[in-house]
Amino acid sequence: MPVLNLNDDVAVAKYNAFIRQSPNAQISQDLGWAKVKNNWEPCYVYLEDTAGNITAALSMLLTMTPSGKKFAYASKGPVMDMSDLTTFDQLIATAKQALGDDTYLLRLDPEVRYDAQFEADLRAHGYEVRGRNVADQGMHATIQPRLNMVIDFANYPDATSLYDMVPSKTKNKLRKPEREGVVVDYGLDQSFLDDFFETYVIMSNRHGITHRPKDYFERMMQTYAGTDIMRIYRAKKDDVLLATTIGFKMGDKIWDMYAGSIDHDLTNAHYATRVHMVQWALDAGLKRYDIGGIDHADNTDGLYKFKRNFVRQDPTEYIGEIDVVLDDAIYDELVRQPDQQH
Repeated sequence: MPVLNLNDDVAVAKYNAFIRQSPNAQISQDLGWAKVKNNWEPCYVYLEDTAGNITAALSMLLTMTPSGKKFAYASKGPVMDMSDLTTFDQLIATAKQALGDDTYLLRLDPEVRYDAQFEADLRAHGYEVRGRNVADQGMHATIQPRLNMVIDFANYPDATSLYDMVPSKTKNKLRKPEREGVVVDYGLDQSFLDDFFETYVIMSNRHGITHRPKDYFERMMQTYAGTDIMRIYRAKKDDVLLATTIGFKMGDKIWDMYAGSIDHDLTNAHYATRVHMVQWALDAGLKRYDIGGIDHADNTDGLYKFKRNFVRQDPTEYIGEIDVVLDDAIYDELVRQPDQQH
């Protein structure tokens, strides 16, 4: 049973190389993510071909629940071609063996576009799917948003910058920071992290939302220092901090994951950081820039209203959560709707 032995340096390096070189990879499937989420227990399984090459991998993080059994979460996993459900079944069988009897649920939420036939196929293979059937509960009905605003560069084959991909009204917003003398740089050291956290807290307080503690981001920085997987972009005018954005390069995209801005900024500095982040994706030859999730696709959703400035296409709708139920009784109690219970 191919379960990664974290004490085997050769095996760890092989697994890490597979993840970081796969076009299907996600930052939350990277081995380093367990260092960021250090209050979860990691477990990694994979499949190999006859030559010993890894063909599919699944990075899981486990936490104990009040039920007395663990919850296993494979954020944005697995790392494989999800159109191959035979291989997926084999990977899940390996995961079940690794998890044993003390886990009640394994949840995955791969970045696979919603497709009614694919959802039906997943159910036919014995999986629970939480997607459109929970859409009326809002973006927090699932751990990750199902609707994301994503620029697909294939729609702009001649584009050399973000300016070539946005509506004319957005171009004016992008030009304003340049006219105002806003300067953008990036890095991954304590000064960049301090500046990010300052703007992040200010923005969180402005919107009345909770924010993660600083040590969470310090672990990110320490984990990915020197890799160019993570960057903190920072916008200033006359050396006065205005806005920041954290992005990750993994798989075929840049994921714009966290941001912050000063509430009195009139320079559109938070647009300037995105110009540079999209340029990072283009220069790296990636396929997508993901500015994150939304609740619903109309202007009553402030996230959609802002992100629509950058993304001309409709939101990308993902399949949702694929649940591998390991204890039906606990799953009935904690997850299933009453009319769906066994």
